Amino acid sequence: MLPLVAALAALAAPAQAAAATYSMTSFSAASWGSSDATLGLNSGSIVEDFEDTALVAGLKIQVTHSSVGSYGPTATLPNSFDPFADPHGNAFSTYPCGTAACSSLWDGTHALLNTGNNQSAFYGNSNAWGDLEFSFTGGVTQVGFSLQQNEYAVDVHLNGSLFTTIPGGGGGRTGYFRIDSLTPITSMKLDGYYPDAWVVDHLAFPPAVPEPETYALMLAGLGLVGVAARRRAATVA
Repeated sequence: MLPLVAALAALAAPAQAAAATYSMTSFSAASWGSSDATLGLNSGSIVEDFEDTALVAGLKIQVTHSSVGSYGPTATLPNSFDPFADPHGNAFSTYPCGTAACSSLWDGTHALLNTGNNQSAFYGNSNAWGDLEFSFTGGVTQVGFSLQQNEYAVDVHLNGSLFTTIPGGGGGRTGYFRIDSLTPITSMKLDGYYPDAWVVDHLAFPPAVPEPETYALMLAGLGLVGVAARRRAATVA
């Protein structure tokens, strides 16, 4: 039995390490539209609100497993998505209360949809809805995002490994989620249990974590500046 126990412990170790590395704070739909400070986002965070097709520097997005196409990783979205221009209904604009107060938008007038063309599809076409993957150049130590309309659970993968699962919200606003990490996050994938529509908005992350080589170059540069200053002082003396 001991070898079996050891083997099971070895299999559990990566999951335990991931849990220790990452933590997630969830804010309910009642917190919709809260300030970045209330959400605990880092001061100076970069925010992508998907108001146009050009993504902020350092961010790329990929969509897979969508019957209406796929794209990425790319820094330019195929389209911008306006929930109020959805030809298939009001699921993203006024559901479930019937007014704009229940829209999928966290801010602005556009958001990100999990289809291969960032446009809505017939709600009954489950194959149209795919997986969303975000890539962060250089890696980041925090990621925040709002999630709406997911009726079913959504898995969150960080750096290629399953981190946690966000329960289905039954439609409407699910909430805002902030992930903090002790190590750089280079990728985050949202993968639904079942082909299902969802919307992401107000994606926030701090500037990329500098590589160790960058710190070394900075220190070397400061050292050279110090040496030059001392030499000038000695020459003047």
